[in-house]
This record gives sequence, structure tokens and C-alpha cells, in this order.
Amino acid sequence: MSEMRSLEEALTATYDNLDRLSPRDISAFWAVVPKFLGGRGPRTNNQQQQHMFRQFDKISTKSIQDINQYGYRELATLAISLAKIIDKISKRKRPAKGSPHQILQDILIDNESKIKQLIFREIASSSVPILHEFDARHLSNLIYAFGLAEEVVLVDDGSTFFDMLAKEVMNFDNLDEFWPQALSNIVWAYANVGVSTSQLFEKVAEHIIALDSLDRYDSQALSNIIWAYATLDEPHPKLYKKVADHIITLDNLDEFWPQALSNIIWAYATLNEHHPRLFKRLADHIVGLDKLDKFIPQHLANILWAYATAKETHPKLFKKVADHVAKLDNLSHFDPQAFSNTLWAFATAGESHPELFKQVADHIIQLPKLDKFNSQNLKDIVWAYATAAGESNPRLFKKLAEEAIKRQHDFKPQEIANFLWAFATNGHVDKHLFSSLVPSVKENLDKYNAQDLSNIAWVYSVANVDAPSVFNDEFINVFLEKTDEAELENLTQLHQWQLWQEEINSDISLPSSLQKRCYEAFISQEIKQSKLQDDVISILSSMGLQPQEEVLMESGYRIDAVVEVNGKQIAVEVDGPSHFIDREMTGSTILKHRQVAALDRIKVVSVPYWEWNKLKKDSRKKKQYLQYLLGI
Repeated sequence: MSEMRSLEEALTATYDNLDRLSPRDISAFWAVVPKFLGGRGPRTNNQQQQHMFRQFDKISTKSIQDINQYGYRELATLAISLAKIIDKISKRKRPAKGSPHQILQDILIDNESKIKQLIFREIASSSVPILHEFDARHLSNLIYAFGLAEEVVLVDDGSTFFDMLAKEVMNFDNLDEFWPQALSNIVWAYANVGVSTSQLFEKVAEHIIALDSLDRYDSQALSNIIWAYATLDEPHPKLYKKVADHIITLDNLDEFWPQALSNIIWAYATLNEHHPRLFKRLADHIVGLDKLDKFIPQHLANILWAYATAKETHPKLFKKVADHVAKLDNLSHFDPQAFSNTLWAFATAGESHPELFKQVADHIIQLPKLDKFNSQNLKDIVWAYATAAGESNPRLFKKLAEEAIKRQHDFKPQEIANFLWAFATNGHVDKHLFSSLVPSVKENLDKYNAQDLSNIAWVYSVANVDAPSVFNDEFINVFLEKTDEAELENLTQLHQWQLWQEEINSDISLPSSLQKRCYEAFISQEIKQSKLQDDVISILSSMGLQPQEEVLMESGYRIDAVVEVNGKQIAVEVDGPSHFIDREMTGSTILKHRQVAALDRIKVVSVPYWEWNKLKKDSRKKKQYLQYLLGI
């Protein structure tokens, strides 16, 4: 078999001599098949295709019929060979009709994978009586095969074949007989099928920790091991420290492919394993690469997500990735999860890159439909734009709002709260969206925590969309049950909601004791006075207006300055960069201006930072500007 030059040659030799071949010969045939599945293969006519189907079908039937005659070597070889074949043909989205990929797909998998399940059940059944005979190499291959094929076979006692395999590994006095790649394949297989066996993972971890060095472990083995422990939520700080300490001592990381880098960083962040030197070393390596063309979108998104989750700052890394993505001709290779993770990471890490945000928004806007975006993707994307300083895109928000309205019942309760919060925070007061989601909000009231409830109250206050079916005695009672959870910010939001009830002349009111708590929380907020504010007040003073600074209004809002003009008081708000997104007021700014004007019955004028900055140090122009605003 090792001398065969093509799949057709190996197939014909096996088929023509099938009755004379031993189990070892047949397993050797299956072992060479994956090697010939890389290309498209030669073109064949219908007759040749039918003959190839008969050949494969007869060989596969013979393989299963005689499986009880196989020894442990042949079983392991057959299992891992078929698993590799199935893995390769499964990755072909549209195999050419009549190609070896399509024929093998029909024979080994079929539409419902029943054939694949049957094959691996037979292999498991034949392996059980002789599991004690398997050596380390063939046992690890058998485990890897079932993991790669994603087949969890139940055995007679109700446990899984994976449970039995774990016991066999545990029976080894030590794991020195297993090569590093074998141990890597074992834990990877368990993680890939989602079967957790803590005792096995503990034994593997203790073995690796006890080693003098990890020089025999290549980058793939290390990344697979770390990924497996994180995927199955098997924390082992000593193992993670051992691996991290080894990686940072390496002369270079050139052998670490994008997948390995992505898996390692993702795993440390997922299990909350802190190792700043590792994160810095990996980020520095990625930044030092000439280009990132070998990184697929999932790699890039997972890496950024991990740094943001682990709170490991590295601005150069974020810029390197953003610059790479922004230069791509199109983003068609990005799936919704890659988009949402990337944007979420930038927003969470506080990293800004307008070109990236614009390109992603433009791409999503031009998509004919968003059916591949799940509710969490939609929520994370609007949240990222709302959280990332200075990032807004009305057309994107409109498209996402339309999608959310259609699919509101797919959203989890907290996703609805966060989605609406993002719109209100960004100043996108889409009344149709807020009105349309009222039924979903009402339906989930009892599922919200204190923060969710206060967010809901605040966003509807910003949007000024009356929702009596939500905001009634039931809403107040639900919140009262959760007041112990409420933090200062939640109480301040609830105070603004109470003000809104007064705005719309509602009969709904918080209990007086809670109103007092909310008011005190609201007025206790730290006063921050900027140089911009000092400059405006200085000019007002030079005009003889005697401005009162940081005036506490009856509503509880503090106004930057209050002046008297023609016998009437005017509130002057000095609105800095944090009060705007793309020069449009944020939800907080909109709400403050509206409520002060409505409830404190005072005219509010805004001094936007960019208009004031244009005047530079020209005091005369600044006075003229303020005179115009104040109607002097």
C-alpha cells in the first residue's frame, strides 16, 4: 500500500484481491486513502464512477463484516483512518458529483450519519473485549479516532466507550509510554466530543507538571492540551503555569501557527488563568509578523476576545489586527460570531479604530439578510457600537432594529435589555423599536435582575416611549423584591425613570422610601469639572453675568452654570466629547436636557465642545458666541 501512487491504484489492488486480504491488509488500505483525498482527483465518466462506488462499497462492507477478526493494531488503524477520511470529506461543502469525496460520503456517512454511527459502534464493540491488549500508541489512536469522528458510543452498562477508554489510560502506572502528541490527542478527543473525565485530565496534568522540561512538546501539542482543559472547564493552574513558563522561554515562536496561538490565548482567557508575560510574549510575536494573511477571521476574533476578556492591554496588537481587517477587499469570510467577538473586544478593551467599525458596519448593511446572526450576535454588535467611544452608524442601527423586531422572541431577557440599552445609550431613539419590544419586555419582567430592570426603566425614559403595560405596580413590586441587588448606578437610573413618570403625568410612583434612596444616589454622583467648563464660565463672568456653578436643580440634576438674562434664568451645559457620538447627543445628554427643561422649567442651552474649540483663544468671538446662544 505504501507504494501505491493513486487512490485508483490502491482501490483496484484491494478490490481485486479482497478475498485473500487479511485484516492487516484491509486496514492498511484505509490508512492510505486519506493521503489521496487532498486534490479533486481525475475526471471520471458514469461507468467509472459506478465501478468506484462498487469497489468502495464492497471493501467497506468486508471491513465491517470481518471486524471481529481484527486485533488491537488493526482496530486502531481502521478507526483512525476512517475518522480522518470522514473528517476530510465532511469539510467539503459541495463535493463534485461522482468524485471519491462524494462516493465516500454516501458510503461512510449518508445524510443522517447512521452509517458512520454503525461503523464506530462495531469498532467499539470489537475493541471492548481486548482493550487490555492495546499499547499506549494504539490506545491513543483509538481515542483520537472517536474524538475526530465525534462518536460517543454507549456501552452495555450505560456508560460511554470514552469512559472505558479513560479507565484503560488510568491503568498505566505512569504515562511515560505515551508520546507528547498521543497525550495531546487524547485530551483533545475528549474535549472535542464534550465528554469530561476529571480523573484522566488530572493524571495527564500531573504527568506533564512533573516533567523536567516540555521541549518534546511541539506547539500543536501544547495548544491542543491547553485548549482541551479550557473547553471542558477543567482548571489546573499548575499545568497552565508550566506551559506558559515554557513558552516564554522559547527563543522564538515561529513554529506556532495561527491556530495554536489562537487556541492558547483563548484557553488562558476562558479559564481566567492570569499570566501577563505570556500574553505580552504572544502579542509581541503577532505584532512583529509582516502580515496576518495566514490568520482566518476566527483566529483574529478569538485572540482579540481573549485579550479583552483577560483585561490584558496591548494597543499595538489591536491596531495590527484592525489595520489588517480594514485593508481587506471584503469581509465575506467573517461569520457573525467573528464580527461580534471582534467588535465586542475593541469596545471592552477601550480600543478605538473608526475604519474597522465603519467597514464592519458597511458590510453588515449591504447583506441581503441577517438570518445567520443569532440574537447574541445582534446584541453584542449594537452593544459594541454603543460602548466604543465615538462609534455610531444610524444605518446599521436601523437594520439591526428591524431584525430585532422580527425576531424578538429569539432574544433572551437580558439580551433584550442590553439591546435597548445600546440604542438609548447611543442616542438612537427608534420609537418603533421601543414600542415593538414592549410585549417581550413585559413577558420577561420577573426574569430580570435589578440592573436589567433599571436599564429597562432608563432606556424607555430616554426614548420617551410610554409603556403602561410594563411600567405599573407590577414593575415596582418586581424591583422591590430585588432592591438588595441594586447598586448606586441602578438607583440613579430609577430616579430618572421617576422623573420621567412626572414628565408624562403618570400616576405610577415609587414608594417614598425608595424615591429618597434613588434621589440621594443621584445627587451623590461625583462632580467633574473640565478645563472646557472653566473656560466657558470664565467668559460668562467676563460678560458680567455672574454665573452660578454646579447648581443643584430641584430635579436632582446638576447644571454646569446658571445665568440670568433679561430677568430669566438659563441653564448653560458645557457638553464635552463624552456627551456626543459623531456629534450627536448621547442618550444621557438627551435625557438630562429634556428633563431639566420640562421639570425644572428652565431654558437649557448647550455649548458643544467642537464649536467652542473652533474659537481657539479668541475671547471676543467666544463672547459673541455665548451672546448668540443666550439671546443677548
